[in-house]
Amino acid sequence: MKCEICNAEVANSEEMKLHMEREHPLDERGDEELEKPDMMPEAEEAAPPIVPGKN
Repeated sequence: MKCEICNAEVANSEEMKLHMEREHPLDERGDEELEKPDMMPEAEEAAPPIVPGKN
């Protein structure tokens, strides 16, 4: 496997995890490596709830 940040070669995913923890800690990677939150629709755009017996 190859590190996407520094192109270092590692043997497997476990070695990649260790490499990332040692060489590229989260505080140095910045926001670009973090997952983006799901985009939730605004409350007024969401459909009204379905109420059994009323819809």
